Amino acid sequence: MRRVEGYAYTARRVEVRIADLRCELERALRAVDDAVPQGHADDAADQALVLAQQLDSLERIQPRVDSWLRVAIGAVADDQGTEPFGEGPTA
Repeated sequence: MRRVEGYAYTARRVEVRIADLRCELERALRAVDDAVPQGHADDAADQALVLAQQLDSLERIQPRVDSWLRVAIGAVADDQGTEPFGEGPTA
């Protein structure tokens, strides 16, 4: 059961980090907008790119973490998830 709790906590953290990074990226992109007229947007754009890469990485691994959680839940559940539903006895 501890494994399920660990995967669930990790899945929630991924969701929180994604939400946080989306907000941070939006602020960073606004900072780029503000820096362009002044002619020094390179640093702000670089920071936005770093945040975009972090966000992309988390969004790419989120389905994998979610599947780990589903597998961990299936391992401790009585229902293996492979039996047909509503089909009656299989034996």
